Amino acid sequence: MIGRDIRQLQSKHPEFVARMESYYRWNFIALAFDSSIYAFAVAALSQDTIIPYFVEKLTDKSWIIGLVPAIYYFGFFLPQLIGAYLVNGRRTKKKFVLKVAITERFGVMLVAIVAQLFGLFSNTMILILLLVAYMIFSVTNGMISPGYSDFISKSIVKNRGFFYGFTNGLGGIIGFGSSLFSHYLLDNYAFPFNLRILFWTALATSVISPIIIANFKEEPYPEQVKPEPLGTFIRSIPKHIKHNPDFSRFMISRAVLGLGVLGNAYFALYNRHTLSLPDASLAIFNMIILITQSVLGFLWGWIGDRFGYKVVYVIVSLFVVLQGVFGVWAKAPWMFYSIAFFIGGVYASIRICDPNMIFEIAPTSETGRYIGINNTLVGPVMTMAPLIGGLLVDLFSHQVLFYSVIFVGVISALLVISLMPHIHRERS
Repeated sequence: MIGRDIRQLQSKHPEFVARMESYYRWNFIALAFDSSIYAFAVAALSQDTIIPYFVEKLTDKSWIIGLVPAIYYFGFFLPQLIGAYLVNGRRTKKKFVLKVAITERFGVMLVAIVAQLFGLFSNTMILILLLVAYMIFSVTNGMISPGYSDFISKSIVKNRGFFYGFTNGLGGIIGFGSSLFSHYLLDNYAFPFNLRILFWTALATSVISPIIIANFKEEPYPEQVKPEPLGTFIRSIPKHIKHNPDFSRFMISRAVLGLGVLGNAYFALYNRHTLSLPDASLAIFNMIILITQSVLGFLWGWIGDRFGYKVVYVIVSLFVVLQGVFGVWAKAPWMFYSIAFFIGGVYASIRICDPNMIFEIAPTSETGRYIGINNTLVGPVMTMAPLIGGLLVDLFSHQVLFYSVIFVGVISALLVISLMPHIHRERS
């Protein structure tokens, strides 16, 4: 399957596409292994289980636990416009991606150091240091996305759904290993020793990634795009949204789907207490999320390549509804773990469908810009969602929060059906 953007690029710059196609197999393997190896660190610093577990040891306030996913989404999505600006006008992206990747490891190291400092300072001080360290990790994790995605859009010239499914699957296998390791540590060692081992191991595995990135193969983009001043770059956002109705409709429906994460940080912690499950159940919950991301990642890529990614967004909107339903009526462990399955399915769709939709919608020379605009504008919704979730718990109850998740899922499904563009690909 060849995307609309690649067909346009072939008609204008066939030599460039032919050259990148000659690197296809090498970059496919390198990109897949880079993304999947880093998945170990991402799973070890999960915003839904591991870091909330750490925060729960430091405070009993639900809204502070909600800060963890809020910080992750804020750091991951909002700075992407800056990341897009920094790669705008660059004919090559690898050098920028490599620099940010090295900085990412600094964020992982800071989280490990904070865990090491537990007991030497007050819980309040450790909590502040943890949230700051996690913010640095999240910001660097997001800053790399526009340049990395732009590189993928030029390197993976065909079968992108399969590529993202394969990458997601391989990352899920490695993330599954991370969750098994987490389960072993949480089950056999006391806090904070269990998290100290986990975080330092995550750092050790993550340093492999920059070595792989340094060996990516790239050709300079044939069109020279003049870099814009930051002010001009930001002021041009409304113009790009207005002149691309497919893009604006996609963003609106995608933002509402993003609101569906408002309960993700609370499902595991709440049901662990109500069902009297051990701490190790958090690692199992995380494990199921990662397995589901792997398995459904392949399925979402296959569906997207053949029937369009809009179909996937409809399915995962219904997954959000089911998260809330199982959250309200979870009376047995299998219902608790089913929530993790639905969360994993939604995460897989975001990882696979978001870039592929934008690759199709955006001009080929502006891929990074459009990814930055989308993620920066969707980011505030996903940042506020877990904070809203925490307030609903503190002011009302977990049940009210879970009913709200059901409501958001229904609205998301209706908006995806009525607003989101439906784009088909041609077979190569």
